[in-house]
Amino acid sequence: MKKIRITLLTLVILINSIFATGCWNYKEIDELAIVAGVAVDKGINNQFKVTVETIQISTGKDTKMTSKMITMEGKTMMDAVRNIVSVSGKKLYWSHSKVIIISKEIASEGITKVVDWYNRDSETRPDVNMLISGEASAKEIFDGQSPTEDIKSFTLAYIIKNQVILSKAPNTTILQYSLVLHSKGISAVLPVVTLEQIGVKNTPQIMGTAIFKKDKLVGFLNGEATKDLIFIKNEIKGGILTEEAQSADKPILISLEIFKNKTKVTPVVDGKDIEIKLNIDTTVAIDEIEGKVEFFDDEAQIKLEQNAANMLKERIEALIKKVQTEYDTDIFGFGTKLYEDKVQAWNNVGNNWDEVFKDLKVTVKTNVHIKNSAMLSKSFGEGE
Repeated sequence: MKKIRITLLTLVILINSIFATGCWNYKEIDELAIVAGVAVDKGINNQFKVTVETIQISTGKDTKMTSKMITMEGKTMMDAVRNIVSVSGKKLYWSHSKVIIISKEIASEGITKVVDWYNRDSETRPDVNMLISGEASAKEIFDGQSPTEDIKSFTLAYIIKNQVILSKAPNTTILQYSLVLHSKGISAVLPVVTLEQIGVKNTPQIMGTAIFKKDKLVGFLNGEATKDLIFIKNEIKGGILTEEAQSADKPILISLEIFKNKTKVTPVVDGKDIEIKLNIDTTVAIDEIEGKVEFFDDEAQIKLEQNAANMLKERIEALIKKVQTEYDTDIFGFGTKLYEDKVQAWNNVGNNWDEVFKDLKVTVKTNVHIKNSAMLSKSFGEGE
């Protein structure tokens, strides 16, 4: 906490120093409102309702940061943002903004206008994290209580960064979204943020995926399905696979920690028939064993590897089928791979890829390797 506050203060001092070398002065810097994040909702008469979280820095014996929320509406994004100045009395400074949260209502109608404004503004940065609110509005997320930071947007940015150890939400910036939107054979996905009650606090939680077709929201995936999506896209960096094994009297659960993964996507074209072959190779470690089952001998470990591979295969196949039948939009990037490897085949089907994707044959092969010491392959039974 203390380190983070000092870092932000240093940034403010640095900004002041840079501007002071030109025509800027301290008074002008003091008149800026530093934006940490922004939430976009639908207002009255189809206007944009924009909420910005600005950073308030109090000096004295201890430097303290707090946030202030300002909400205004406008006919366009720029109109709403400019109207905020009428309340704040300060020009908004966007270079340190971390997140942009978009409501489900706005996302269902299309988020091009939001992204277009953000990309065109000269002060905004393309590495800001995009989020879709799972609540009724985007502003509600800023009303939640952060467990670690006074600045809600900073907390959300840290959660996204550390999601790598869970793999239950994608990580998408404005730049990445814009690139996908203009790419062939792939649809965009964004992380979902909700409020979860922890004790007496409603705390922001980032988990799950918002699915887009072009620029419109069409559905959601939960955290576990998101992990399977990240496996397919070869972006898995960590997380847990939970496997069920059989002991003498009852089934037990085993937690397998993911250490590394390689997913190979291979398009196969035979005349007019197109097939995608997925080969997923994963290395895990036994992290937790429920009960008194041991996996020290080779036979038991091989069986566990096979069961884990089969479980992963079933999950991957189920997710692909779900997306094909319910959303008919290629969030996996199979079309992109076809375009890269078999451009002639893509030219034949590219204009109709969503329809082709619905019936696309996908063959999945999974391999799971357990890398453990003998001690970690044993469970700790009661009384032992």
